[in-house]
Amino acid sequence: MIGSWDISEVKSVNLPQKVASAFVAVTGGLTGADYMPIAFLGSQVVKGTNYRILALQTLTTANPIKRFVKMIINVDLEGTASLVSIGNVAI
Repeated sequence: MIGSWDISEVKSVNLPQKVASAFVAVTGGLTGADYMPIAFLGSQVVKGTNYRILALQTLTTANPIKRFVKMIINVDLEGTASLVSIGNVAI
């Protein structure tokens, strides 16, 4: 489509091991979309640790829609990963 961004060449990034484990644990249970990590944006020490990740979200529909999202994943003090938020990123 004229004027739209072509994001078909976006490549996955290798996340640090503990971040990758949390990403897989959280996204493996989500339905309706697939997620590919694009960048690790940082961590935040809270009750456990929050990780901020930029990802490519592909909606699993007849005509897949791709968009960038920012995800915050928390790993609590017991090591359990949970999704805190997903938000669209405008490009």
